[in-house]
Amino acid sequence: MKNLVGSDARRCSLIALTLLATLLALTAALFAVACHALAPQPGEWSHTLRIGPRGWQFERPISVPALLRVATHPLGLALLDGRSTDTPLGRWTWQRVAPDRLAGRCAPCRLPFDALGPQPLLLPQAELQLQRVAQERYRGTLTLGEGEQAVVLKGRAQLTSTSLVIDAELADTATADVYAAFGADAIPELRRAHIDGRVAAKLNLRLPERRLVVQPRIDGFEVSGLGTEALLDAEPAMACASRQTAGDAGTRVIGWLPRAVVAAEDQRFAEHAGYDLPQLLAAWSANQKPPTLAAGGVRPQGASTLTQQLAKLVYTGDERSAVRKLRELLYAVEMERTLGKGRILQLYLAIAPWGEGVCGAEAAARHYLRKGTARLTPLEAAWLASLLRAAPAPGALAGVDTERVGWVLTSLRGPLPAERRAEQMEVLRSGWQPPARR
Repeated sequence: MKNLVGSDARRCSLIALTLLATLLALTAALFAVACHALAPQPGEWSHTLRIGPRGWQFERPISVPALLRVATHPLGLALLDGRSTDTPLGRWTWQRVAPDRLAGRCAPCRLPFDALGPQPLLLPQAELQLQRVAQERYRGTLTLGEGEQAVVLKGRAQLTSTSLVIDAELADTATADVYAAFGADAIPELRRAHIDGRVAAKLNLRLPERRLVVQPRIDGFEVSGLGTEALLDAEPAMACASRQTAGDAGTRVIGWLPRAVVAAEDQRFAEHAGYDLPQLLAAWSANQKPPTLAAGGVRPQGASTLTQQLAKLVYTGDERSAVRKLRELLYAVEMERTLGKGRILQLYLAIAPWGEGVCGAEAAARHYLRKGTARLTPLEAAWLASLLRAAPAPGALAGVDTERVGWVLTSLRGPLPAERRAEQMEVLRSGWQPPARR
């Protein structure tokens, strides 16, 4: 009897091992088939996928178009239902909400765009609904935020072997709701700011290039509650106040320098409401190009108006991030209403960093040109204004950028006769150098 029981046990063990081996073989075969089906063709859009538990992972390139087709197939939807995946955008949890529709939720989410700076744009929450309507065409919605203030973008996508082109639209939406989508933790000003206005936009996104074209419409953008009216009488602190002499910060800057600064930094200063939308869009487009294609091989520095630059100096700091730009925009719009153009320009001139540890126009004029701002020639004012784009570090003052200074001098508005402008241009071309370089 014992021999019979032992024989049955061995037989059961053998059957179990055979079934396990068969299951492993089938799993390996299915995995091999899946890898073959998802293997990218030459020239196809691909992504390297890490497979296996931590410490035992191996990498394999997969076809992104094939993966998207599988994920939106009814069988793929069933496999994804209830699962979570880690992506460069954050951790997404998936749910099959209809036989042909997939929903995903990410909290928080990261949106990496080089044009927005090295830090990704952070969103507290995003929800995606995706449906395949034809072999290579999709439609869906992206919801940012939650509740009554949720912002909804509706879009369609076209898939090819090399790209995914998404066309989306933001219908007319309260500007306050768009800001709320980023959360008060990222933009603390939302706790006290009152934001009016409406915004709508059309977007075109190309993947994998991550090239985004935005066509926005902004109406009635106004801000209150941030307290910028305090700058009407206050003299804000500056980062290099130790280089100032008594009275520098409060001295009203006159002469050619204010005009030269406007020509160099913000030629539409007199017309805009704190932000220059055409210039912002131009900078956004240029910043998405590889550095070798941008001007001089260097990425443009942006399209901040003088009002935005003042907001950065006084309130937000100079961190290069999309959230900082959104905060800066709130202050700029409010300052246009509370301070006016004249006060904004004088405040900027009083505290702007001019390099070599010097802040403020009067201190900069004396440091570099050995005279006060009221005595500057148009050429000297144009050269001094040209330094603001890339203020030199201590001891690193470069030679005169004749092309840029000439551009500022040509763009300078005001009662400058053509003969005087031509004479100043001739002095520049003849090798003019400031006293600090002689």
